[in-house]
Amino acid sequence: MNLDNRNKTYFVVVTRRGDGANPFCWEIQRRRTAMGVKVSGAGYRSHRDAHAAGRQALKAFLTDLANENGVDR
Repeated sequence: MNLDNRNKTYFVVVTRRGDGANPFCWEIQRRRTAMGVKVSGAGYRSHRDAHAAGRQALKAFLTDLANENGVDR
């Protein structure tokens, strides 16, 4: 697993749910096959804020996944 995710296997999707003060959510998804778990966050004021938080979570997720698989980087 490449930590830089060059093949874009995992990616962040941002959605808007509702009209409240913090309607934006992010979710990490995997292409081709479902992940089996949902990795997400909610309660962001803007699309930009949700996307930035999702990207940070994706980076941490990829690091943890690489460590789990024994990849040294």
